[in-house]
Amino acid sequence: MRDLQPVVLAGYAALLRHCAQMLAAARADDWARLLAYESAYVDTVERLGHIEAGLNLDAAGQQSKAELLERILEHDFEIRERLLARREELGRLISAAERGHVAGRAYRSQQPLALPEEYAEPLPGMP
Repeated sequence: MRDLQPVVLAGYAALLRHCAQMLAAARADDWARLLAYESAYVDTVERLGHIEAGLNLDAAGQQSKAELLERILEHDFEIRERLLARREELGRLISAAERGHVAGRAYRSQQPLALPEEYAEPLPGMP
């Protein structure tokens, strides 16, 4: 049976790369690109889970994995903070749009209805 430790550590390095790409996209407010990178990240996590199942890393492998995971978690924390800020921003935009719609409806309800000329009847004594 071949030694899977290098494959597993390469998988964690790939996760870190995906996470770094996700963080760069979040910092650039490029949410579509973030989602694309997240999809690749999830695929890598799933593949890594199958490879790593039942594998015992040696001490050096465990140390390398721990260092990679620490960096992944640091990136993940900042990504989550940026996503929460974006969610709050979208919430404010939605609230402002809703207030605009309510104000628009209120304004329109105060305007007299204008009938097209073909339906308007002349008032008596008016040409």
